[in-house]
Amino acid sequence: MKPYYQDDVITLYNADCRDVFPTLDQIDAVITDPPYNVGKDYEVASDALPEDEYHALMESIVTECKQLTNVQVWVAPRYKMPFWSNQFPSAHLVVVRRGASGALRGGWADQFETVLVTGKPKRTVSDLWENIRLKGEGYFFREKTYGHPGYTPYRILTKSIALMTDSQEIVLDPFCGTGTTLRAAKDLNRKAIGIEINERYCDIAANRMSQAVLTLEGA
Repeated sequence: MKPYYQDDVITLYNADCRDVFPTLDQIDAVITDPPYNVGKDYEVASDALPEDEYHALMESIVTECKQLTNVQVWVAPRYKMPFWSNQFPSAHLVVVRRGASGALRGGWADQFETVLVTGKPKRTVSDLWENIRLKGEGYFFREKTYGHPGYTPYRILTKSIALMTDSQEIVLDPFCGTGTTLRAAKDLNRKAIGIEINERYCDIAANRMSQAVLTLEGA
């Protein structure tokens, strides 16, 4: 399969990840934030599937990922238990706490993001991550989101990649969106493979990859 973009360390495919998995060889970590099935507009793929279809889709993709290597995956808080019990029974739970919230209108208000991780980090680290601003924190979230409705913060991805991989190891993101995982990997001197079904997002990601590499200290 021909890459949409490729340089010395990054390979990006504009495709359904299930079509790319059979072509992959060595991967050192899968780090990804898949759709939450909450009705966001991803333009070319539905984010409002019937529950059984969504779980079947995620199970098929997660199974492929687990066969490749260790996996770190963001899951919607409401799907935490199905993912944990059915697909990641031996995974470790990491909680990323929100620092701010919008107006509360009654009922439970999620003040955290949920991450399931297989494998051990490269160094000892708390499983409660704080002081990372998340999309949805209004004034406090200052990152450019490139118009992606499910944007994952750059800082949380640099932290994840630095903890789960060593220099020059290969990261895979099968839902890479506008390429934040790839950008973080490149800035941390890792290699990365990204897969994204939306060509417009791939174009944004390719442009981001062409920018100069940042220097990250203590990531």
